[in-house]
Amino acid sequence: MIHQADNNQVMKVLNGLTNLWNDRAKVLDGDPSVDLTFEPEKDDFKENLLPFHQHAAWLSADEEIKRKVLSYGWIIYNEKTIQIESKLIAPVCDLIIDAEYPGSRNDAIQNSISQALVDEGFHTLMAVKSINIVYRERALKRIKMPKFQLIHQLDKMLLKCQNDEERKLVRLAVACASETLITDYLGALSKEDRLQPLCYKTVEAHVADEWSHASVFSYVMAEIFQQLSPEHQSLYINTLPQAVQAFGDNELDVWESVLSTINFPNYQQIITDSRNEQSQGICVDVKGIAKLLSSLGIDERNIKLVA
Repeated sequence: MIHQADNNQVMKVLNGLTNLWNDRAKVLDGDPSVDLTFEPEKDDFKENLLPFHQHAAWLSADEEIKRKVLSYGWIIYNEKTIQIESKLIAPVCDLIIDAEYPGSRNDAIQNSISQALVDEGFHTLMAVKSINIVYRERALKRIKMPKFQLIHQLDKMLLKCQNDEERKLVRLAVACASETLITDYLGALSKEDRLQPLCYKTVEAHVADEWSHASVFSYVMAEIFQQLSPEHQSLYINTLPQAVQAFGDNELDVWESVLSTINFPNYQQIITDSRNEQSQGICVDVKGIAKLLSSLGIDERNIKLVA
């Protein structure tokens, strides 16, 4: 646990991050899509990020329909980003700003979280615009995506809570996990200049902000955590592995919806085999979660984050 003597250092770091916002916030640079030309000959997504990119049915498919799937990969990637930002992060930012958590009625905390909320709104705007551009430029059929696993899992966890205090803490834990995991998730596409400029430039702008957000949420959580009851501390810690599992999900329900809509050859077998593979475990880089736990004075080796 963070000791009281560490509080001044926590506030010093948060104030430092707040002071850097005018120099690093990508919203102040404007929407990157405005100055970019769509280059139709370039792919919109990385093939090796598809959960079935090594499946025989994918490898043997026609190149034209594979490029269409890559475009939908970009759309899914951004739809997931939108759901994380709008349904997970923004509501928790509002709760922190409203001082709904112990220790969150503090200038440094509320200033840094308010800045993060501005960033998240900008990230949502970038994701929405890039989705619409790809739909238009590729002449793709618009698909209503099913609920992503992280949101689905959050809903399930909230139903198990006994009261509003528990629900707020579960939301906080899932948001903190997402903010520390999303940097690596986004990093897989940033600076990938062989892709569509719209795609990698949008991700570059997003990931630059998220490096700061991971620190903001970790230090804010350090202040909140020490003022929780032991029971609420346990609830928070026990929620983190569930969030990690859900974050690392391959979103095969979403992919099944897309592949069935475009009638991808042998898509049922692709989804079935991919589900069997995922059942053997997920692969998530948990370095960010380890740093979050370290800020709380907890050794991550004592927490099983990935099944």
